[in-house]
Amino acid sequence: PPPPGLGATERELEYYLRDALSSCILLDQYPRCVIQVVIQIVQADGCVLGSAVNCAVLALMDAGVAMGGLPVASTCVVVPEYHNLGNPDGMMVDAEKEEKGEAIIWLDPTAEEEAGEGHAIVVLVTDMAASSSTAATIPEQSSSESSEMGIITSYTFGAPLSLKGLLSSVENSKQSSAAMVAFMRLAVEQKVQREVQTLWS
Repeated sequence: PPPPGLGATERELEYYLRDALSSCILLDQYPRCVIQVVIQIVQADGCVLGSAVNCAVLALMDAGVAMGGLPVASTCVVVPEYHNLGNPDGMMVDAEKEEKGEAIIWLDPTAEEEAGEGHAIVVLVTDMAASSSTAATIPEQSSSESSEMGIITSYTFGAPLSLKGLLSSVENSKQSSAAMVAFMRLAVEQKVQREVQTLWS
């Protein structure tokens, strides 16, 4: 079963993962085939849904499944009124945003940060390859640079989320997704190098 706090049933999370993955898999190359992805949560300390998406993508890549895009998930915590909620130990603060009363975004939150009072959690899955025909574009209110990144799907839970908080999450998730792609590339390269060494040793 999914960990508490996600505000969704196991079936709803299954639909979310299916939509995120199937939108980038070249299904026409696998007629009358079933691609089954089994995700088992061993330990949960935040970012469960986003981590599940990224792990599933890596598993599909390792299995050699043809994909027309690269779905990458990022998790953001939106704190709309930072000065009323206190400052967790070790959490970096954007003083300019705090002074203006804008939404504060925390990336890659822990379970404790997700469960904070008044916190809204946004899980965004973006197509970093920008080649999925089903990807939706970011609203026109965002910057022109961000609008080039396609959003495949999103999931929100926790406190009510404002439009400003959502747009801030989209902007910040761009940096998080780019870092995740670099990590995926490094992990795949290291795995291939180990396999080559084992094959020719």
